[in-house]
Amino acid sequence: MREICILALLKKKIAMPNSARAGIAILVIGAILMGIGSYQDRGALSLYGLIMAIGGFSLYMISSVYIARKNKQSYSK
Repeated sequence: MREICILALLKKKIAMPNSARAGIAILVIGAILMGIGSYQDRGALSLYGLIMAIGGFSLYMISSVYIARKNKQSYSK
């Protein structure tokens, strides 16, 4: 009985919208590009990576806040 409860807690997944997952992916890709651009002294690639990382972070935060507010409104009803 106790083992089943522990496994149920471990398998609990966080509900994350697809736009938040895409934002995290864009953030990681942008960070990798920024690192490669800095390592190879290519300013344009580094700047492009920075812009991608900022865009990915913004997309992730906006979608997370939107979903949190949507869930909060559904609980209050």
